[in-house]
Amino acid sequence: MTFLLEFYRHLCKALECLPYEYKSQKKFLGIPLLSINLGFDNPEGVMRHARGIVSIGNKATGVFALGIFVARGVVILAPLALGIASVSMVSFALISVSVIGIGLVSVSVFAFGYLAVGIIAIGYKSIGILAFGKDAVGIIAIGQKVRSFFSI
Repeated sequence: MTFLLEFYRHLCKALECLPYEYKSQKKFLGIPLLSINLGFDNPEGVMRHARGIVSIGNKATGVFALGIFVARGVVILAPLALGIASVSMVSFALISVSVIGIGLVSVSVFAFGYLAVGIIAIGYKSIGILAFGKDAVGIIAIGQKVRSFFSI
């Protein structure tokens, strides 16, 4: 945990020294096709926000969003994600691939959703080492229709 905290501090310090902003001149429905916005606004320390069809930044919002810290959109890659399809550490999306995922389809270590696949899976249909759901498949499964080594 200390390693992650130190890494986070160093990353924030590096991004403070690297303010960069780019917005493409081409727009679609008034939204830039590409938006890159890195760094923090000093002295407040507020993260810059990239908004575009393709967005890259500390915070990113767009159809395709790559966030260093947070992102939201349709297709997302970030530690914390909110949207349609995401790859992240913590995710709230229709299709979620993450460590902790909540979504219609969640493939995560801790998976929550209609179809949940993970070490701990909680959902209507769940597959995992520990699976909870109406249809549960796992080493330990709890539900109505169960396939497991151990069942309750």
